[in-house]
Amino acid sequence: MNNTHRKHYPAEIFGYPVENISKEAEQIRKRHLCPFSNNDRCSKQSRLLTYPMGICSAWWPNNSPIAICPKRLLQDKTIFINAANHVFGNTDNVLLFSEVKLKRIGTFDFVLVKHKPISDEIDDFCVVEFQTDSTTGTGKLVKAIEDYIQNKDITKNSYAFGMNTYNTIKLSFIQMLNKGQVFEAWNKKIIWAVQQYIYKNMVDRFGLQGMKLNKNDANLFFIYDIGHHSNPDKYQLTVENIRSSMIENLMKAFRGTDLPQIDDFIKILHKKLRLNLGIRI
Repeated sequence: MNNTHRKHYPAEIFGYPVENISKEAEQIRKRHLCPFSNNDRCSKQSRLLTYPMGICSAWWPNNSPIAICPKRLLQDKTIFINAANHVFGNTDNVLLFSEVKLKRIGTFDFVLVKHKPISDEIDDFCVVEFQTDSTTGTGKLVKAIEDYIQNKDITKNSYAFGMNTYNTIKLSFIQMLNKGQVFEAWNKKIIWAVQQYIYKNMVDRFGLQGMKLNKNDANLFFIYDIGHHSNPDKYQLTVENIRSSMIENLMKAFRGTDLPQIDDFIKILHKKLRLNLGIRI
């Protein structure tokens, strides 16, 4: 097993790989800025820190850094440019709006609107939803960023945090069904930006079939990854693949997931009864 598989620490802190100790990176970190969000102050907070929780991605252990902050996906507008080119054919006369609410459905992360030249008449639109993973044992990540701020070499340590991938996938899948059916009815595109690691986990977990690219499908999956080989000083987000699905296919997979057996649940209840863990009512 090579070293990349054993990495278990933050990959990027305040936008730069932890190994990058250049003056540029240090200035950004000292000011707690987010290079992916116009150098605004990092908005990620932890009650355990007096400064922002500026971890953008983490190794766990994986061949690519896993994004754990949605703003990590804003890099160079890569996903939006890919979305506009794929759906509209180009980026001409395209405007981006964030946090757009739709009654009874919820809030869309981003809406790309293509309008007629020098006009507010809408030619077309699509939605882009960001999907990133989250962590468990976050206190260990807090320890990692504290160590890093104190100039300790965190690359020689293994911090005992985990990834909450199963919960991420469950919540994402419900969103896909809820919002995806609307766009299928409208005959418009909704794009789910999903990291390769999570996409593969989702396909395997739900046994998704027929995930190819069909121009008629409303639900598109832009499968991104964070490359670190070509430029170790600044990791690059790239869209590696595009897949699509109909809601019927997603719903079939969701319904077909393995259900727990009642006997297993009864065993749990028996154990609690034996240990007298119940509360009298």
